[in-house]
Amino acid sequence: MDSENTTTEKNWKHSLLYLIFIISILHLTNQTNFSRKLILGNETVRIKKNPELPLRFRSDGTFKILQVADMHYGNGITRCRDVLASEFEFCSDLNTTQFLKRVIEKESPDFLAFTDNIFGSSSPDAAESMFKAFGPAMESGLPWAAILGNHDQESTLNREELMTLISLMDYSVSQINPSADSLTDSATGRMISKIDGFGNYNLRVYGAPGSMLANNSVLNLFFLDSGDRVVYQGIRTYGWIKDSQLQWLRHVSRELQVTH
Repeated sequence: MDSENTTTEKNWKHSLLYLIFIISILHLTNQTNFSRKLILGNETVRIKKNPELPLRFRSDGTFKILQVADMHYGNGITRCRDVLASEFEFCSDLNTTQFLKRVIEKESPDFLAFTDNIFGSSSPDAAESMFKAFGPAMESGLPWAAILGNHDQESTLNREELMTLISLMDYSVSQINPSADSLTDSATGRMISKIDGFGNYNLRVYGAPGSMLANNSVLNLFFLDSGDRVVYQGIRTYGWIKDSQLQWLRHVSRELQVTH
């Protein structure tokens, strides 16, 4: 009996030491910029870089958003459309990348919002195109978020996979869909029915540091998936915001009004 107790005690101590070791490693990699990778076996696992949160207004009461709409990014060398014939040979996705870098540098925004990002038919690898399209945002170190348009899923990833990928990119605050908390009615405890689409979420922007509103969200940014292509009454057309999404938006809005 004593032997069994001794063995159990040793196993328990070894497990505790192992747990402490893992927590220490994760803490160190999260607190320092020296190591952003973990080696697991023969695989290198990269740790996502997170922006400074929460989002908040500046001390002068401003919060600048740079919205980047309809980039329609291809494979990095896709030619431009709707340009002069003399410009066609020299215009590609790279122009978009350089333009975005210049705008970010000149405008110094607090937050970047992307809507409709890659042109699926010109993107043989959706993940590669996404990384190139959002490259300037990740390089800037600024918080950014994205929502899908009607062309994003026309390549190698579906809409859920795309939003999952975007949510894991450096400095992205994008979400796949609302958290369970935001789908629960605090008054009744009932869950809202499943929400349509992927990429429905809201981001809170807090007051300026040191102000009376520093711990309160004074601006809420809602992102809604408007879908892609659908067939309605025999006609192929674009998607739209569904009732379940509006129900969720109204619910979150009411909850925020109650808590503030």
